[in-house]
Amino acid sequence: MAATVISFINQKGGCGKTTSAINLAASIASLGKKTLLIDLDPQAHATCGLGVRSDKLENSIYNVLTEQPERRKHFLEDVIVPIQDNLDLAPSHLLLSTIEQEFTNKDESVSKLYKLLLTLSFPYQYVVVDCPPSLGFLTFNALRASQTVIVPLELGTFSLMGVSKLLSMIELIRVKLQHTPHVYALPTMVDLRTKFSKHMLEEIAGAFGQHILKNGVRQTISIRESQAKGQALLQYNPVSRGALDYLAATRELLERIAGDTQTDLQTNGVRFELPSNRIKDFVLKAGDAREVHLVGDFNSWRVSPESLLWRTEEGVWQKRVFLDPGKYRYKFVVDGQWTTDPFNDHLEPNPYGGLDSVVEID
Repeated sequence: MAATVISFINQKGGCGKTTSAINLAASIASLGKKTLLIDLDPQAHATCGLGVRSDKLENSIYNVLTEQPERRKHFLEDVIVPIQDNLDLAPSHLLLSTIEQEFTNKDESVSKLYKLLLTLSFPYQYVVVDCPPSLGFLTFNALRASQTVIVPLELGTFSLMGVSKLLSMIELIRVKLQHTPHVYALPTMVDLRTKFSKHMLEEIAGAFGQHILKNGVRQTISIRESQAKGQALLQYNPVSRGALDYLAATRELLERIAGDTQTDLQTNGVRFELPSNRIKDFVLKAGDAREVHLVGDFNSWRVSPESLLWRTEEGVWQKRVFLDPGKYRYKFVVDGQWTTDPFNDHLEPNPYGGLDSVVEID
């Protein structure tokens, strides 16, 4: 597969992720590039946003990811729906929400989408992936398959919350699979008439540096109108502010991708680097454990698929996390038993009469 894969990822809802995926894919197609949009969100909003009823479809992206023989389709071409000139859709379905259960504790499952795209025979030049608003199995698959990741950020107070978790996942992909996609922020719902929007643009620039698309997307009613019609902006109203903004952002992105490709050839693939002083490696030796989780102030002490550590062949469990500056309490959860970090002597009492491990990030 020679196509460039671009994934839209943000676990925060309401940031314009799906809208951006739809309209960037449509904009690429309008430039004469054969494009496939993959809806990897079980909510199927991208599918609906292009006028396709997922409940009326016999097959979806679920059918090429599942390993259930009675439902499985072996080729992505079996589920693709033509939308317009140069733009096709691999639709989603609610069944996709069950896919993670099929691949629990299967390390190779993180490459399902990547391997699926390798078998794609249609001559797509670009594949755009709309991810679910979470950092689980499906998003991990998209990261593995992508050369470029776009993080849409609406200019609100909480726009940057959770970005550190996404960057931690990207770092994990680099460590485990030796693959690091280029990452760019895309400002959405921009209103430069307000001082607050200008302030948030500065905050985003501070977090992403040069990895921010200068052509953001302004607030406009045409975006909502196109969603209601089940059409991309270029199809609904090609001269609207939203359509022109997405087209400008698309042109800028394609130029960036071309530059990234040349840079990769010159630097052997060194790409978006995380600040080393904000990366923390957590390690625990527990060879007999079935599963080990890392919980703490950085993830609200929640045991979830995102908190699971990776197990090496030597029985060492590890997880690399990107943390904002601050002080964090944490513990490991080994087969349901909570324990402090044996490699960290910095302990502090907690309100429950026990001790928590503590890490500080400058």
